[in-house]
Amino acid sequence: MSKRTILLTGASGRIGQTFFLAMQEHYIFTLVDQKYPDYPISDPHHFILADLSDPTVIEELVSDVENIIHLAGIPHANAVFEDLLPANILTTTYLLQAAAKLQCRRFVFASSAQTIEGYPVDKQIPDGAAVSPANIYGATKCYGEALCSYFASQKGLSSVAIRIGAFEFKENHSLKTARDLSAWLSPDDAVQLLTCAIETEEITFFIAHGISDNRFKRLDLTETRKVLGYTPKDDAFRTFDLTSFEH
Repeated sequence: MSKRTILLTGASGRIGQTFFLAMQEHYIFTLVDQKYPDYPISDPHHFILADLSDPTVIEELVSDVENIIHLAGIPHANAVFEDLLPANILTTTYLLQAAAKLQCRRFVFASSAQTIEGYPVDKQIPDGAAVSPANIYGATKCYGEALCSYFASQKGLSSVAIRIGAFEFKENHSLKTARDLSAWLSPDDAVQLLTCAIETEEITFFIAHGISDNRFKRLDLTETRKVLGYTPKDDAFRTFDLTSFEH
């Protein structure tokens, strides 16, 4: 059986690097970013330096792959709209347009828990809750989710949007509060969730919740477990020293 081909945008970022290094034996990757990665790449994989807000480069990138994992974009909650427009709005739009035109099998969009950050921090967000961004960055991710839904229902492009929580390595992390712990997504669980998002069949459009099996969960994992078969293993409240966190 031939290996699936994946266009991985944001390949030089933390999640992109983590997923590629874990799954390079299982998939054939076309890696894309605006800066070179600091990890080795060998055949059959290759890296392309590209600005994805330029629509002239998109279709050629998409033409040789059947799946797209779109991690690229500005990930900062305090980012301003002028920076977010090309990185988070235009890039996502151009990629979805090309993926639909070229009939890609699956589009996986890195959304964010910032889409619901307007809710009280002690509230667990259930599946199907209305979006409530607390910043413009979160609003751009709401746009990306809506666009995935449009291309899935109207253009036939199977799409999964993952509301990624606080992705942090166990060492050298920036988690500070109990809320941060409740939204933690461990590297191992992130790899599993992205793999589930690629491999699960018969999906039109689905919004997955991207956190680990934390004792208290900012996002409810019920539907993500059921639809994608996601079985997270890590728990922030067991992994980290709770005495060092704010409550």
